[in-house]
Amino acid sequence: MPPPPPPTGCAPLPAPTGTVVRVTPDRADELPSIVYDAAPGTTIVLEDGTYPVSGGLPLHFRNPGVTLRSASDRAASVVLDAEYVNDEIAYVDSSDVTLAHVTFTRAVNHLVHVTPGMGTPVTGVRLYGLELLDGGEQFVKINPNGDRSAFADDGRVECSFFRMTDAGRPHVERNPGGCYTGGIDAHAARGWVVRWNRFEDIYCAGEGLAEHAIHFWVQSRDTVVENNVVLGCARGIGFGLIETDDRIRPWPDDPFPGVGYIGHFGGVIRNNVVWADHPYFDTGIELAQARGIRVLHNTVVHGPGATGAFSSIDYRFANTDVELRNNLVTRITSRNGAMGTVSTNLEATPLAYFTDASGGDFHLEAGATEAIDRAETVADPGVDLDGAPRPATGADLGADER
Repeated sequence: MPPPPPPTGCAPLPAPTGTVVRVTPDRADELPSIVYDAAPGTTIVLEDGTYPVSGGLPLHFRNPGVTLRSASDRAASVVLDAEYVNDEIAYVDSSDVTLAHVTFTRAVNHLVHVTPGMGTPVTGVRLYGLELLDGGEQFVKINPNGDRSAFADDGRVECSFFRMTDAGRPHVERNPGGCYTGGIDAHAARGWVVRWNRFEDIYCAGEGLAEHAIHFWVQSRDTVVENNVVLGCARGIGFGLIETDDRIRPWPDDPFPGVGYIGHFGGVIRNNVVWADHPYFDTGIELAQARGIRVLHNTVVHGPGATGAFSSIDYRFANTDVELRNNLVTRITSRNGAMGTVSTNLEATPLAYFTDASGGDFHLEAGATEAIDRAETVADPGVDLDGAPRPATGADLGADER
């Protein structure tokens, strides 16, 4: 099934400038060397077709400012396929790399891996207008180098489509935990923006709990997650995960002195939709040892088929202190001594409030009386799921501003 039309604001990237290298599918075997040798600032433009990336070598982006994109600006028309042979397709260890308007599929592990593997910090990576299908592990992995002396910060994942298919699900890594896959998984990353993406069906059928569609943890910081739609995944959005960890990123400014271990510092989760209606759904938004997080105007609900559902929004552990406002949910839970400012949320939200929840349409109907005009005024609420601004007063609860 093709992805839905892109949301407001997801126009193709501007035409390339500077050095442009054009590649056709008959040169697929050369693509790893073309990428590896690309000078800083080069744009590699792929003509329509399928490019097997299964010769053992990933596409290694080692110079700054290199862009890989399709000639047609249609992701479905340019397919980079690891054929479950290569561990990874794109390995990015340099700054300001852009991957745009192509499809990555069928890697043994990660479709895209961003890391300062050589010890030089990585910043400004942009993933835009991609289709990412059937990663054996997390589709996009973001992590520090091995000795945690360099980190991958200030990147963006925008206007992209993530999906696990029935054909891809048997290829998911089964250890640890039985279902070691997810959408975006970031460790110790700061300042990433994840917006206007769609995630579908990232789960395993009774073989362990998949990771989140969007997950920033292990002392990540200042993440913005907004205007994403997560449908049919095991878990939606996660900031933090476990109670304590010996993997520490030192923050010289020490934003929360004396508190103890924090899994995620600061950031905002706003105007997202999370929905599932199958028995493998667990939690929509998960906040664990997460401090200074604002969770605003999200719609997080599930249908009757989600028989294994735990919570729409769950915040837990004693070092957690979060703000939850103006959300439409099925259920909010607090555990293990977590703290939060929780106000003006509607629990047990009727599915009749939405145009067609089972069909993925979460616009508010006129009868959504407990949601329309019921929001409290908050700073920086962002825009709704159609890109419409919130009014200064009398906004609606949830992701849609009717």
